[in-house]
Amino acid sequence: MDYAQAVDYLFSRRQKKMKLGLDRMENLLNRLGRPEKRFKSIHIAGTNGKGSTAAMIASMLQAAGYNTGLYTSPHLIDMRERIQIRGVMISKKHVLKILNRIKPHIENTEASFFEALTALAFYYFAENQVDLAVVETGLGGRLDATNTLAPVVTIITEIGLDHTKILGKTLHPIAAEKAGIFKPGVHCIIGSKNPSVNTFFRTRAEIAGCPIQFAQESAQIRHIRLTEKGTWTDITVHGTYYHQLYLRLLGKHQTDNLATALVCIDLLRSMGWHISENAVRKGLNRVYWPARLDLLQVQPKILLDSAHNPLGARRLIKAIKTVFQYHRLILIFGVLADKNYKTMLAGLIPLADVVIFTQPLSDRALQPEKLKPLATGHHKKCLIEPDIKKAWQLALKRAAPEDMICGTGSIYFVGELLRLWKQKNNLQ
Repeated sequence: MDYAQAVDYLFSRRQKKMKLGLDRMENLLNRLGRPEKRFKSIHIAGTNGKGSTAAMIASMLQAAGYNTGLYTSPHLIDMRERIQIRGVMISKKHVLKILNRIKPHIENTEASFFEALTALAFYYFAENQVDLAVVETGLGGRLDATNTLAPVVTIITEIGLDHTKILGKTLHPIAAEKAGIFKPGVHCIIGSKNPSVNTFFRTRAEIAGCPIQFAQESAQIRHIRLTEKGTWTDITVHGTYYHQLYLRLLGKHQTDNLATALVCIDLLRSMGWHISENAVRKGLNRVYWPARLDLLQVQPKILLDSAHNPLGARRLIKAIKTVFQYHRLILIFGVLADKNYKTMLAGLIPLADVVIFTQPLSDRALQPEKLKPLATGHHKKCLIEPDIKKAWQLALKRAAPEDMICGTGSIYFVGELLRLWKQKNNLQ
């Protein structure tokens, strides 16, 4: 089996019907000798912001000298993006080596794609003796394959409406699934700013015997300066004052994620982890989370953002209004049929001068013709081009140097735009 065959094999596991529950994952990990018990971990759930928060924490820990693992999902271009140690993706060689070892157990347990990949990541982290792995849930929390961890800290970022057919149609059922990562005696940091949701979390945490703290109560954010080159802010966390921290990530919402990350760092310090202010600054200076308000070039501006739900779209809209300067906005949009695209586009279309609807490379993709009526009445130039590459070329052709192209919608769609941009610019 070569690497391409390994990828095909793993993705073939997606054809199995989703079966919520931890029994298969527990069985698989038992067969592998419980690799997740051989490293310490931080477990992160949430609707939006968990990937950025995970990337910040991992980068600060790496800057502090720790051998740090990072497990996130989904990926943009390469499956290996999901599994990293010290900021470097798992090699193809290691994917093959580990998969050959664990494949019989994947077969015997009938593990799904995500379960198999999670087990592979845990095996890789254990084999490479990571000091701490920062692990993001795939879907929800309570029944997610990653909830087999015994973390030293848990985090729940902002809660919004997404995956409503599985997690619930209102915030409280969704929050209940995220609260499934609460562990007795294990501190949880809550990044949510919704009072009703936070009251719910307090009740659930008390029942679970889980000590919690809220980032908005533990951290004070002041003097935020938003630019196209990064974000500066003053933050105080439990008496520790950081003057004008620089964060490479863009957008005001990232200061909330930063506050959550710094509360986590403060908690780790209280447990004996050595993370200096210099490591904090160096880590934040280095952190990069692709396709999240990702300004790829400046003439014309090309902005990619994985705003795949209404909460993400609101954050993108706010950033377009407050961070970026441009003459015309060319919006290129592709989305999956099960997303709340009407709400997402309600705020995006009025900002755009030209709208190009296209179709993600997915069997769940929404046909772009169905989006066109949403632009009616806004007096916008609206174009339909189902082929992503042609749609991208159309956007580039129409953009003057002072304009901005914004690609958003499905995460996989934005990943394809990123691949096309890298290909055009001869980047790996």
